[in-house]
Amino acid sequence: MTLFQDTAGDPRAQRASLADVLAWYGAVGDAAAGNPEGFALRKASVAVSLAEVANVDDADRDALFFAGLLHAVGAIGNAGCRAGADLSPRAVRTLRWDIPAQGARICAEISALPAACADLVRWQAECWDGTGFPDQLRWNGIPPLAQYLALADAFVRAGDPDEALTQVSMQSGRAFGPMHARAFTMWYHLSGGETEPRPVPLDALTPTEGAAAALLDAIADRIDEHTGVAGRHRRIAALAENVAQRLGFDATQLAALAIAARIFGAGEIAAERPEGEEFDPLARLGIEERARHAALAATFARPHAALREAGEIVAARAEWYDGTGKPRGLRHDAVPRAASVLGAAIAYAALDRAERIETAIGTQFDPHVVPALLEAGRAHA
Repeated sequence: MTLFQDTAGDPRAQRASLADVLAWYGAVGDAAAGNPEGFALRKASVAVSLAEVANVDDADRDALFFAGLLHAVGAIGNAGCRAGADLSPRAVRTLRWDIPAQGARICAEISALPAACADLVRWQAECWDGTGFPDQLRWNGIPPLAQYLALADAFVRAGDPDEALTQVSMQSGRAFGPMHARAFTMWYHLSGGETEPRPVPLDALTPTEGAAAALLDAIADRIDEHTGVAGRHRRIAALAENVAQRLGFDATQLAALAIAARIFGAGEIAAERPEGEEFDPLARLGIEERARHAALAATFARPHAALREAGEIVAARAEWYDGTGKPRGLRHDAVPRAASVLGAAIAYAALDRAERIETAIGTQFDPHVVPALLEAGRAHA
């Protein structure tokens, strides 16, 4: 199935779809790492603004932008970032030191990215005095662009711009090279510590046809592994597609549903346990939790045109046919049909006995969806 609109070989359209998936990836990485919403884009924008003041060329600024956007993707799959893990604070801290190195390995596998991106992700936490990680680089062994990324991180994490300026000044010669700290001070006084979000530099990407879909699958696999339900999205996507075909969905509807099946798991990235392990999928007790996961996953998707329609499907997947679901209490045909299919497929995949889903016909699930779901389930058995 073609997940994204057929680009007919148009490189600009291919880049746009891939850029949306990459930006979404950055947002999910932030959530896994415990960063606030929008952190990655702000970090990328500040780093590029710093690099402009330092007269860095366009190609290097593009690589820096993507490194900032993807700075935390190594948190997805990192044991120190799994909610509810029975680990000491020291063990968590030690495990999280691998986030930059893991992120670099992930970026190196995305051939469409600028070549320098992976190294910048790897060395973003190196310190001028050699006490950083993962490679304990020091002095001029740290690329200046990696220092700009570290400075941007310090700025975005600070409580206010003046506090950031003080912290950078105090860390000159320790975390940051003196010349890089001076560049930061110059940038701060020129900009007032204010930077608008930068657009994704599309022309810096070199994707092949299907790159965005392949990356989305790879990310969904990593999310499932992180949340302890390896392969879940693949099972649900196959089931949902079969159901949707039986219900007469057109190609556009099928594509949106397929994307929704790959992104809904992102809503559980910070959950203590996958919702299927915490609540019976047919119980009202879990409605609030499912709705929270759906809302978070939709929040990640909405800013990105290629994922927005799928995000709205995910947002409604905890609505019930009888109007007692969440978050809006939609009823009967007001529940998007694709959301009904996705919600039913998620529940079906978590059930111990498939036929139990018939008990929820007319309450939790659309009466037209369940028979098609049972047929699809038998076809996949």
